[in-house]
Amino acid sequence: MKRLVALVVALLMAAGCDDAPQSTGGDAPMVLSIGFSGNETSPARLKLLDDYRLYLERELGVTVKTFNASDYTGIAQAMAAGQIDLAQVGASNYANLRAMMGDGVMPILTMEEVDGSFGYYSVMFARSDSTIQTLEDVRGRSIAWADVGSASGYLVPRHYLRKQGINPDEFFGTQSFAGGHEQGVVAVLQGVADVGVTWASGIGDEGKGYTRGILYRMVEAGMLDMRDLRVIWKAGPIPNGPIVIRTAIPAEMRERIIEAHIKLRDANREVFEVVTGGQSAGFVRVPEGFYDEIIAMRDAEVAARRGN
Repeated sequence: MKRLVALVVALLMAAGCDDAPQSTGGDAPMVLSIGFSGNETSPARLKLLDDYRLYLERELGVTVKTFNASDYTGIAQAMAAGQIDLAQVGASNYANLRAMMGDGVMPILTMEEVDGSFGYYSVMFARSDSTIQTLEDVRGRSIAWADVGSASGYLVPRHYLRKQGINPDEFFGTQSFAGGHEQGVVAVLQGVADVGVTWASGIGDEGKGYTRGILYRMVEAGMLDMRDLRVIWKAGPIPNGPIVIRTAIPAEMRERIIEAHIKLRDANREVFEVVTGGQSAGFVRVPEGFYDEIIAMRDAEVAARRGN
């Protein structure tokens, strides 16, 4: 889920701990490295992200630092290489991680929406002053995909287009990658692309960017007025992305991480909404088989690309 929402939390060393950072057997304390995909510049949001770092230090009893990843692929590669041990990722990125790491990675937490659902949508949008009103109006036009590793910004809309009998590689006039969800919105607003796709909860007031997602976040930050965009198509629902962890991390530490995130919404609502991209009911444990369908979509997309 989005540039900021692609939060990465890395446990450089894992062991049991009490209320203060513990020694790992030498002089260095245990370190928890938190990283984010993309560059955050809002001072208010940066302050809340630092509050999140401090919250984890208190809850887990570790020293917390930050780690930066440039995009979804960077997150997956860093985890597969053992550079990070815990990450909040989108559903498609988890499917990629699963393909790379097998049983070496597992999903432990996902999000419940305010209406009790556990999914979100890919929304295709155009400028409100364009002639594009429906999906058919997009034929032969340009699209800015968010990221090849994104469920809502690439994998899922392509899957649902095929289900409607549309080959995305023939339907659009030109295709490009914006380099992220916010960048995709900006590309459409600036006329660089006719349409884009991003993630949104799909519930709540569309005029406010729904209750959660990139549109919501940009509206809240004063970066977007929804009157400038028109949502023309939705695909989904998509299972909400997970927080994933390397299975090498001890079970006791996993439980502490799970409990810390389940408590976050009540502990600090502002921090929670920055971490999760808006309003939701909170983190919950991942149900068994929750990502089986998205894994199958990812495998089908890989097979389709190889066939082109």
